[in-house]
Amino acid sequence: MVDERFIDMCAVCKQGVTKTMMIYKNGRVFHQRCFETKGNMFPPINQEIAQLSARTRIELVEMKNLKVRSDAGLLRKTKPSKKKVSRKKASKKSRITKKPSKSKPRKKR
Repeated sequence: MVDERFIDMCAVCKQGVTKTMMIYKNGRVFHQRCFETKGNMFPPINQEIAQLSARTRIELVEMKNLKVRSDAGLLRKTKPSKKKVSRKKASKKSRITKKPSKSKPRKKR
């Protein structure tokens, strides 16, 4: 059974941290005893570097996927053809016009 109070992994011991035992400092989650012993060794997270790291990991995965597809021959080497525009033919029902509705005759002046 999964503990529903689980928050994250401790930055020091890499074990799961529950909400009751959690300390959140410098953008990281710690156990109380782990923070007391080694919590001051962790500097605050630089958000610019964290974003750059995340973007770099995404680009790496994209490049690996591109390499796998090119090795498998799934990429076209020729220019893609233009898309054909298909028009739907009007059905017979839509061509049939409605009977004119009875309107009141216009008054003459």
